[in-house]
Amino acid sequence: MADLQISDSRTVVPCPADVARGVSGRRRAGVAMSASVVVVALWVAGWVRFGATPELLAWCWACGLGTSLVVTDLRLRRLPFPLVAAFAGGVAMALFGAAAAEAAWARFGFACLAAVAVFALAFVVQWCFPGHTGGGDTALYGALALYLGWFGWDGLLTGLLAASGLTALVGLVVAVFSRNMGSRFPAGPSLIIGALASIVLL
Repeated sequence: MADLQISDSRTVVPCPADVARGVSGRRRAGVAMSASVVVVALWVAGWVRFGATPELLAWCWACGLGTSLVVTDLRLRRLPFPLVAAFAGGVAMALFGAAAAEAAWARFGFACLAAVAVFALAFVVQWCFPGHTGGGDTALYGALALYLGWFGWDGLLTGLLAASGLTALVGLVVAVFSRNMGSRFPAGPSLIIGALASIVLL
């Protein structure tokens, strides 16, 4: 039962802490509902893009975990490594199944090499400019490259360009409105949105 406070006029009023918890709970429920709607819409877009193929499973996993990463980064301003690892691991397993079903081992091998190469490049950038990128962003680049690499050079380059370009645009907007070129912002959402959008439009 919610705690109650008695005012001087003997009117029973809700405790402010209980009100705050109620508002916070409704906000979380709203975020969860919105995220669920977005995921379902993305799954429908994937069905239109891929049809009933093994690649659809990889798309659904990427969209589900990608949405979780977007919400987490917006709320906490960080990308937890276990969640990024789950994104990459699920995509890898789904693509492995697709490669086995379609005998597309060359595509799977290219995707794995792309993930390693992009992660290494992102790590070097983070090491050179530690104030501009975080470890979560570096890991996310590798995870996205794993999925984008499945679609060959065109998919990889187009996806990375879309992800990085959208992130740069968001950074510019943030800098203009904050009047500070060094403003920090969560880069995960723009990286994920840009990469997934490129696949749908590829």
